[in-house]
Amino acid sequence: MSSAPASSWRPFLMESWLEEWRFKARYNLGESGHRARTVEEFLRGAGVSAEEASRRFLATPLCDSPNRGRDDLRDAIAAIHPGATRENVLVTTGTSEALFLLFRTLAPKSVALLLPAFQLLYEVPERMGARIVGLPVRWNESGEPLAPWALWFEILERERPEVVVFNHPHNPSGLVFSESEIRTLQEFCAERSMHLVADEHYRFLSTESVPLGPTCYRHGGSITVTGSFIKCTGTPGLRVGWCVGNEELLKTLQNEKNYTTHTVNPVVEWMALVGLQAVVDPTSWLSLKLRAEWEDNRKVLASFLASSAAWQGAVPKGGLVCALSHSSWNETAAESSAEGGFEESSFAEASKELRAEGIFLLPLETMEFRESYARMGIPPQGPLEMGRGFRLGLGCEPRLFQEALLKIARIARDAV
Repeated sequence: MSSAPASSWRPFLMESWLEEWRFKARYNLGESGHRARTVEEFLRGAGVSAEEASRRFLATPLCDSPNRGRDDLRDAIAAIHPGATRENVLVTTGTSEALFLLFRTLAPKSVALLLPAFQLLYEVPERMGARIVGLPVRWNESGEPLAPWALWFEILERERPEVVVFNHPHNPSGLVFSESEIRTLQEFCAERSMHLVADEHYRFLSTESVPLGPTCYRHGGSITVTGSFIKCTGTPGLRVGWCVGNEELLKTLQNEKNYTTHTVNPVVEWMALVGLQAVVDPTSWLSLKLRAEWEDNRKVLASFLASSAAWQGAVPKGGLVCALSHSSWNETAAESSAEGGFEESSFAEASKELRAEGIFLLPLETMEFRESYARMGIPPQGPLEMGRGFRLGLGCEPRLFQEALLKIARIARDAV
């Protein structure tokens, strides 16, 4: 997918926007993960005392870790993918590396995925020569995301992509899919020899009742899962992820990894092990704290949307992001889009006012919303599909999140 047209309002794409604002905004609502934890907060939350953490850290040999990841960490990852063993697990430098290696190895000629999406999921295979097949996520008039499964299956049947990328819970809509829907997709892909790649980065915040939601993983066959807990735990600096799938496929991925990133840092692997064990334990302080903050912010967002006369969106069913727009932007979207710029629109004015208030939200244009629907040949409906809105992150500290939403409520002439 090509980059969005340049404009004086939006000179950067997503990562550049994040880099520009994440470290200086008082209210950082542009991130896609939980607020960053300190090493002490993370380890103590996982039940590791300061003395034990110091002993482990100081005693860790600064050697290479096993290229596929240490055995106990791979065992812990396999345990959350029923049917898998450590031989089905490759530890990677974040989910990004897992996906990059996977696309390099599969080398598909065509890839289908839900759009709009995190750019890596389509930019990498496209740069490798793949044709991208879009499965459109839609939004209704109130800003609630919709999953048109019948249309998705119709597109898949017609286009017959070699690889189907299934991101769930979905970024940036917050959609969560049921075990029944997942099984139907698995069977559909298997019957047509399509390799299913499931990106499950938000699996640790995908249900209200248990720490871990359903997985697409199924032992045997052409299903590969990538994942991590770093966004859900506010520890992106750990840069640890995994790929779970067929043993022979993982050997090929590992062979390339051996001559690039090689191994994950041994200190990080130990922290990943204790963190993973804690986050799947419903009684651990880390798990309870993360879910409490997530649920608090979801309640605050629900109240904000219910009391607003004009702000549109829906509380994410899973993950830490959703799309937010304003009813007045629908009136100016077509005109400003035709002009190729946003300078005169109320959306641009609101964007500037938000930043002036110290609030960072990620513009949907940086996630190529408008381009996604244009590429799929689907006329966009409403401001969200036109890219008139923001990706709102729910990972901020609850007190600051509530303060930010109170400020947002006063922007763009919203009467609460």
